[in-house]
Amino acid sequence: MIGNISSIYSQKGQALTNAYGANSGANNERLKDAVNTQNVKKENSQSTKVTISDEALQKLGLEKSQDSSSPSVSAGRTTLSAEEQNQVADLKARDQEVRTHEMAHMMVGGSLVRKGASYQYQTGPDGQRYAVGGEVSIDSSAVSGDPSATIRKMEQVKRAALAPAKPSSQDRAVASSAAQTEAAARQELMQQTTSSDTSE
Repeated sequence: MIGNISSIYSQKGQALTNAYGANSGANNERLKDAVNTQNVKKENSQSTKVTISDEALQKLGLEKSQDSSSPSVSAGRTTLSAEEQNQVADLKARDQEVRTHEMAHMMVGGSLVRKGASYQYQTGPDGQRYAVGGEVSIDSSAVSGDPSATIRKMEQVKRAALAPAKPSSQDRAVASSAAQTEAAARQELMQQTTSSDTSE
């Protein structure tokens, strides 16, 4: 049976060939067009997808397009999930708190501040950097040979250390150290006063 079916198909194929041969000029053109169309479709279906790395996108100043499981990008802005929005809000609040804290140290520290505040940063889900910690360096050394100046200086150091609304444990440690230096300077000043009174 299988042999008979194949011979029937070959006979039909021959008949089709003869029919096309009768009108070969028009049919050849149609056949060529059909083949060309199929080849174009085939080439298009075999196109290659090119992916640009994140690093290259950053260098070009472009944003990576997101898939449906990631935050979607619309009009150049990234849409964050509710959890990510909460994280960003927390980071913004922390950033403001840290900057206000360090600014209070600098305002009261005045000329004793050795340099501006230095910050530790964390990058949020939105790609922005937020200050999550900070430090201000203050000169808390005693004034050599001048206990009165040391006392004034240590009073300013204590005020600067405790200036923020919520001083950290490090701030309290600096204030405590300044208080000890101040006490030593007061004792030295009293000894100087006593010795000068005795010499008179």
